[in-house]
Amino acid sequence: MPHDRFSRQTIRTIWQKGGAAVRVRNCRFASDEDAGFGLVEIVVSMFLLALLAVAFLPLLIESLRVTVVNAKVATATQILNEQLDAIALLPRTCAAFNAYESATIPTVTDSRGTVYQAARDVTGCTPASYPAAVTITLTVSVVGEPSIGSRAVTRAVVESLN
Repeated sequence: MPHDRFSRQTIRTIWQKGGAAVRVRNCRFASDEDAGFGLVEIVVSMFLLALLAVAFLPLLIESLRVTVVNAKVATATQILNEQLDAIALLPRTCAAFNAYESATIPTVTDSRGTVYQAARDVTGCTPASYPAAVTITLTVSVVGEPSIGSRAVTRAVVESLN
């Protein structure tokens, strides 16, 4: 037997302890048919695992919702940065800034099917003397969800009327 140390035969033997013989009696060890987990233990552990999974379900759902919103905001911010880069390429005239404001901005659809719309507003482009500063407000929002998006306000120098 591989586990001689714990077998019944060993328990029935006499052990030597301090020179005196001691007989071990009334010791009960698990027999081979008692070893392992029973069906009740497995069902209880499965129930506890299911209970934990249900407890974490609202957290998982909320984190997925926040991830989707953050992805939409990140995409809107990327579109906004592209609009800001376009301002740097404009000639520094009131006519160029007015044309930039009135130009049609196409909608952008990302790979998830979310549609983004950009808007531009140029104010202060009627200065009496040059150089002067104009304020440009850029907004990118998700179509159908106006609370999700990105907004930037910047100033640019105008050097002449035309």
